[in-house]
Amino acid sequence: MKKTLIILLCLGLLCPILAQKGDDDWLFGTGHEKKDEQQPADEDALIKINFQKKDARLAMLYSALLPGAGQFYAKKSSLATWVFPIIEVGLIGGIVYYNIQGDKRTDDFEKYANGETINTTFNYTVNDTEYSLNYIGPRYNRNFQLQTQSVLRDFYPNDIYDDHFFRLDNANTQHFYEDIGKYNKYIFGWADWYYNFAVDPRDGSFAFDDDFFKPAWIWANTQEEHSSIWTKNVRIEDFLNDPNSPQHIAPGTALASPMRQHYIQMRKDANTSYKFARIATMGLAFNHIASSIHAFALTKQVNKTYLTEAPPVQLKYYTALKDGRVQPSLGLVWTF
Repeated sequence: MKKTLIILLCLGLLCPILAQKGDDDWLFGTGHEKKDEQQPADEDALIKINFQKKDARLAMLYSALLPGAGQFYAKKSSLATWVFPIIEVGLIGGIVYYNIQGDKRTDDFEKYANGETINTTFNYTVNDTEYSLNYIGPRYNRNFQLQTQSVLRDFYPNDIYDDHFFRLDNANTQHFYEDIGKYNKYIFGWADWYYNFAVDPRDGSFAFDDDFFKPAWIWANTQEEHSSIWTKNVRIEDFLNDPNSPQHIAPGTALASPMRQHYIQMRKDANTSYKFARIATMGLAFNHIASSIHAFALTKQVNKTYLTEAPPVQLKYYTALKDGRVQPSLGLVWTF
């Protein structure tokens, strides 16, 4: 009973104080508080109450790590929230796909060069007589290359074909597979070149060992050493049929070695796949950069335009004092 009386007494003392304020003052304040207790301006107060400003630098960091994350943080409904992640997934898929394709094509051209044994026949017509030579082995045979280049080195002691000129790897390294397609001086190992240009079809012997066929020379400058090169690339068949008018075939052309030309194209296809993978990788980096910049700008825009982006007509739920009692109320707000 005493507690009840004390509570009623306290309420009675507070009534005169509360009566000095109207209903609105009681809910929203009079605006005459002390300077250090003043509320912010209406707009700032609404932003602090209804909307927490986003950190643009944080959004930028999120999107730099994971494209779209900063946009999701700033504004979930933004289209970019989904565009950047979709681009990211597509680029990652492209990197994986083209690298796998490049690896497969690399395995294919390595197998084509010397990773499998072929069984083929080379046919010739010499003075109206048909000859055939059968070959079983890899398309690129190091023994053919070594045999031919050893003959070239012996032609002239001061000529460019020395031990430093021919440096084909003995192992199946990356440089080996690059060299046999890139440099004409390693064409001698291709089986079709060897059988068309270095083998006498009449007995299958190495034609360079015979007197009737020798490489031809051209001198760039007779006063200088290391200036002579072998320029004669003549089919054995053509030479035997007409030694006075042989057909010269440049070693870098398809006629010199169709196998080599096909191999070069296979390498180009593999390099194209790796090129697309590198482009996708650069696109991935660009996507991160573009997403982070966009997230920064989007966050700044959201912070600036939040109030103006609110719908013009809104339903507001609030409490009000009526007849001395706090009652829930629903109001219609029209912004114009």
